[in-house]
Amino acid sequence: MSSPSKDLALIVTLSKADAGTFVGPVYRVISGTLIIKNLDFEHLRAGTAVGRCNPPGVARIYMSLQKETAQSEFDYYERKAGFDPALSDSYSFAADVKLTRVLDLRLARTRRQVGITLTEIRKEWDDPALVVPTRLQSIGSLIARGYGGFSAMIYPSAQRRGGHNIVIFRDQIASPDYVTPLSAKATKEWA
Repeated sequence: MSSPSKDLALIVTLSKADAGTFVGPVYRVISGTLIIKNLDFEHLRAGTAVGRCNPPGVARIYMSLQKETAQSEFDYYERKAGFDPALSDSYSFAADVKLTRVLDLRLARTRRQVGITLTEIRKEWDDPALVVPTRLQSIGSLIARGYGGFSAMIYPSAQRRGGHNIVIFRDQIASPDYVTPLSAKATKEWA
């Protein structure tokens, strides 16, 4: 994690950052096997592995704002693992979301407020040599701990030009916010 003085500066920044609202559908494609076929949406809510917007241990759900972006994200990680995405079995999740306090990094003003660039957002993050969290992971870590009062962060996709992803911090969702799966189980087609 970053130094305490950097965390303090970022905490102050997040307390002043603009918040937006997001209401609409979100999507995710995951690798499929017979086990995944029976997987339910709660599995996504249980994720705590390191991600583009979080260090390990942070409870979060990664989704995309567009179906095409969800597919592009899936295709990228399949190719990275050495698989042909066209030959890979996959399953989809869709959910309806209402979030009243979202840090929207699609907006240049918000990126300036929190001190991050599009290049930093799209930068490769899963380098095994990466010891220090990226700026995006530091922001996500603080949001997950309640700083700024955000429940999610929207950011440009690194895998699809014009596409956007959302990371929802599970422990920061409170009424009137909700994440409601359109299907309790993974589906072959969008629910």
